[in-house]
Amino acid sequence: MNRIRAAWLAMLVLGGGQAAAQQFEPRPVPTRDVASFAFQSPSMGVRYGINVGFPAAFGPAAGKRYPALIVTDGDHVFDGVFDGARRLMGQGAIGPLFVISIGSELARGDSAWISRRFYEFTPDDWNLADTVGQLIAKVCRDYRSPPGRCTGGAPRFYAAIVKEMLPWILAKYPIDPDQLGLFGISAGGYFASWALFQPDSPFRKYLISSPALAYGNDRIFREEAGYAARSKDLRAAIYFGAGGLEVQDEPYEAVIKTVSGMLQLTAVLRTRNYPSLRMVTEVHPGMGHSDVMGTSVVRGLRTLFANP
Repeated sequence: MNRIRAAWLAMLVLGGGQAAAQQFEPRPVPTRDVASFAFQSPSMGVRYGINVGFPAAFGPAAGKRYPALIVTDGDHVFDGVFDGARRLMGQGAIGPLFVISIGSELARGDSAWISRRFYEFTPDDWNLADTVGQLIAKVCRDYRSPPGRCTGGAPRFYAAIVKEMLPWILAKYPIDPDQLGLFGISAGGYFASWALFQPDSPFRKYLISSPALAYGNDRIFREEAGYAARSKDLRAAIYFGAGGLEVQDEPYEAVIKTVSGMLQLTAVLRTRNYPSLRMVTEVHPGMGHSDVMGTSVVRGLRTLFANP
C-alpha cells in the first residue's frame, strides 16, 4: 500500500496530475430536445429569452397538436419545470406537451431578472403606499430600476406574450391553442393569478406556486370580484401549491400572503360555483418558498395534464 501511495505522489510531482487534468476539455452544456431563441419585444423595449422544450419522443405527425405550458421567469426556472415534465412524460403520468419559458435571460444577470420581474409581474395603478409597496419601492431603488419601470408592467407583459410571442410560437410548433397552460411562482404566481381574470385570456390551465397575492394592496381580490360581476362561468383548470414552512417565513406569508392569500382566493372561487372551473389547492408540509416549486410543478402537471 505504501508503494502504491508513493507511486501516486511521484506521478503528481512529475507532472502526471497535470497530464490528467489536461484530459478535461470544455464542451457545450448538453441539452435535450430544447430550442432557444431571443426576442426583442417592440412594445416592452427589452429582449426576452424563449426556451422551447419538446414533448418526449416528439416527431412531426400530420394533424397532431400538443398542449403547452407557458413558463414565466425565462431561463431562471425553465430547467426545473422542463425536467419535471420530461420525467412525468417518460413514466406516462402525463401526456406529451411542450414547455415554453419566456422571460429574462441568465446572461443578463440576477439584478436584471429581479428588477424586471417586479415590473413585469405587478399590477398597474399601484401607488406603493402599502407595506408591501414600500418594500418593493426600496428594492427598485437598490436595483436602480429605470424610471417608470418599478411596478405596474403586468398588462404590458401580458399583451407582449399574447400578441407578440404566442402567435409566432403557435405558427412554428404544432401546439393546440385550446390547451395552453400558464405557470408562475411568487411574483410570477401573482401574474398567473391576475391573467386568470383577464377577459381575453388564451390560457385554460394555470399552475400557480406560492403566489404573492398581497401585491397591489390585495388587487387580486378586486380583479376576482370584477370578473364575477360580469361572468357566470370560468373555463379554467387551476392548481395552487405552496409550502407549509412559508407560514413561518416572514418575507413570504407575513408580507406577501403566499399561503393565506392563496387559500382565501381559492375559497372565494369555490363560492362562485362556476360550472367549468376545476381547482386543486395544496399546502406541502416541510417545504419553503423556493424548494416547494419542484413539488408544485410535479403535482400541478399531474393534476392539469394527466393522461386520460
